Amino acid sequence: MKNYIISGQVNSYRIKINLFATFPSSAINVFKNKYPNAEDVYVIQDLFKSK
Repeated sequence: MKNYIISGQVNSYRIKINLFATFPSSAINVFKNKYPNAEDVYVIQDLFKSK
């Protein structure tokens, strides 16, 4: 399990939530199930995070 930040636009508001999932696609599916009228849903990666 990994923590993903999912962002989506719901009723003209941008919502960002943390979700635990095995794959990014499953995290997006959970977000879409929680917010069925969500648009422009994507995963935010920590690109500049040091390892």
